[in-house]
Amino acid sequence: MENNLVSIIMPCYQAENYVAQAIESVIAQTYLNWELIVVDDGSFDGSREIIEVFLSDKRIKYIGLDKNTGVANARNVGLEHAKGRYISF
Repeated sequence: MENNLVSIIMPCYQAENYVAQAIESVIAQTYLNWELIVVDDGSFDGSREIIEVFLSDKRIKYIGLDKNTGVANARNVGLEHAKGRYISF
């Protein structure tokens, strides 16, 4: 696998209780050449504010959708923005 970029797509909906822990688990990986694309699927809780704390890490990207359209659509939106040779959900 050498040092290929891995794109990790994380759909998020109403996840303020869990999203920080999920993002921290990606950051803690020993493989460092990754990008995390968090797709907020129309959450109206505090998910966005929590995610924004992590955006100083340039490997983490945030995409906010206006309304909840479901996990499949959120994954597809993430795929449209992924730049990695490998994709993970």
